[in-house]
Amino acid sequence: MITIQNNDGDRRVLLLDSPFALDESPDFPEYLFDVVFIANESAEEAKTILNSINPVTSTKCCYKPLFVSSSLKGKMGNYGEIIDGYADDWNDMEVMTQIENIIAYNTQLGLNAQEDPILSSNQFFIRLTRFLISRRKTILEPKLDVSASTGYVIPVFDLFYRLGHYELSEYFVFMQSMTEKGLFRTSKFVNKVYLCPKCLHSHMLYIHSCPKCGQSSIKIEEVIHHFRCANVSPEHTYNFGGQLRCPKCHKILRHIGVDFDRPATVHTCNTCGNTFIEPKIKTICTSCHHQTSDADELIPQDFNIYEITSEGKQSIISPNIGFTIYTEFYDNYVEYNRFVNRIRLLAEQKFSGNIKGDLLVGKIWILNENEETMPIRPEGIELACLYFPSNKVSAANNITYVSSIIRNYTGDTEEGIINFQVMLSETIRATLPILNPGEKICTTYMKLQGNQSTIDDFIKEMDYVSSSPDDTVAYNPAMVGQKPELPRAHNV
Repeated sequence: MITIQNNDGDRRVLLLDSPFALDESPDFPEYLFDVVFIANESAEEAKTILNSINPVTSTKCCYKPLFVSSSLKGKMGNYGEIIDGYADDWNDMEVMTQIENIIAYNTQLGLNAQEDPILSSNQFFIRLTRFLISRRKTILEPKLDVSASTGYVIPVFDLFYRLGHYELSEYFVFMQSMTEKGLFRTSKFVNKVYLCPKCLHSHMLYIHSCPKCGQSSIKIEEVIHHFRCANVSPEHTYNFGGQLRCPKCHKILRHIGVDFDRPATVHTCNTCGNTFIEPKIKTICTSCHHQTSDADELIPQDFNIYEITSEGKQSIISPNIGFTIYTEFYDNYVEYNRFVNRIRLLAEQKFSGNIKGDLLVGKIWILNENEETMPIRPEGIELACLYFPSNKVSAANNITYVSSIIRNYTGDTEEGIINFQVMLSETIRATLPILNPGEKICTTYMKLQGNQSTIDDFIKEMDYVSSSPDDTVAYNPAMVGQKPELPRAHNV
C-alpha cells in the first residue's frame, strides 16, 4: 500500500507499508508530499523500506520528516539515526509540531526537498552531513561497537557504510579534509586504534611468534640464576630427574632466594629451538585475512568527537560545497586561476624550448535541449579527476578542463594525442548517468600552436565551447540511477 493523505496541519503525508521504488515512480513526484510515514510493524521490513526511502539517499524524500510505527521504538538499531519519531497517528499534536519545526528549519537553511541521485561517496558525505544539520545534530561522536568494521563508529555513518555507500578509506579522507578545512572541529580525543593496512578493519588477531622462523608454536619459561657459579639459563636446562641441578657446575639447587632466583622469563620456539626474550608480534585481519609480519605495519587511526563549526554549517549547505572539496579530495584538481597560470607557464616553456611535446587542454561541457551550456556538476569534476589522475583538472565557465603535455622524444606525438581524445570520450560516457532528459555531454581538445604571441589567444579560447565538438553523447534513460563506471588503469 502507498497513498498520500493530508494531516490536520494540511501537510501531505506519504503512507507506505512495503518496499517501493519511489524515486523511479512517475506517479509520486517530490512535490506531492511533505512527510513520510512507514506503517509497518516489522522491524526488518521497515529497515528494508528505509534502505531506499529515507531522508538522506532518496532523491524525493531528501531532508523530509520521516516517522515509523510506534511499536518499532527501540528495535531499529542504527536506522533510528534517520528516523524523526515513532507514532501511529499522523494527526498527533506533538508529531505535527515536530513536522513543522523540521520543515521550517530546512526552509531557513535553504535545503531543497529534492536532490540529484548520489553518484559518488563525496556526494553522499555532503548529503548525510546536510541531513544532520537539518536535524540540528552537529556533534559527531563515535561509539564503541563490537560488530563495527573499525571498532569505533559514528552510528549514522556506519549505517550507510554497511549499505555500501562508501569505502573506509574515503570516510577517513573526508573527516580529515573537513577538519583541515575548518568545517569540522575536533572537540575531544576518544582513542587511537590500529587498523589493517589493507582493508582498514580493526578486528585483528595478535600472534606471538619466533623472531627467527616466524612460527607461533612457542613456550614460555622462567630463567634461573644460580648464585654460586652465576649461570643464567632457562629452567628446563636445570631439570634433571625432577631436581634442579645447575647445568654448569652440577650443584643441586634447593632454596630459592638462597641458592638461586628467577629474574626473568624467556620464550623458546618449538619449531626451530630458538630462545629469545621478546617474541615478535604479527597480525591477521579477521576481515580480509591479510597478515603482517610485524604489528608496526598496522595503520594508527585517531578517533575523535567532531563538531560541525558555524563556518562548516554554512559551507556544507551551500550549493558550491561540491567544488570547494575537490582541492582536498584530489591532488590533481586546481582552482581555475591557478590552472590558467600553469597553462601560461607551460606554453612559455614550450616556446622557449624547455619542453618538448604538445600542450593540450581538453574541455567537457553539458548542453540542454536548447543548446545552452549547463552549470558544472561536482560528480562530473570527480570523474575527470579519476579518469586523468596524472593530469591537472579544473572547472569554470560551465566547462571542466583537463591539461596534458604529450611528450614523445622521437618527434611523433600523434599517438599520445589520440590516447588523450580516447580518454576524454571514455570520461563523457562514464558521466552519462548524471545527465537529465534532453541534455547531452560534449568534449573537444585544444592544441597550442604558433609562437609566443599566440599564448593569450589560446587562453582566451579556453572560455568558449566549440560548435562542433569532437564527441557528443546524449541522455540515455537506461542509464538513470546507475553509478558511473570507474576508469581502468591508463597513462595519458
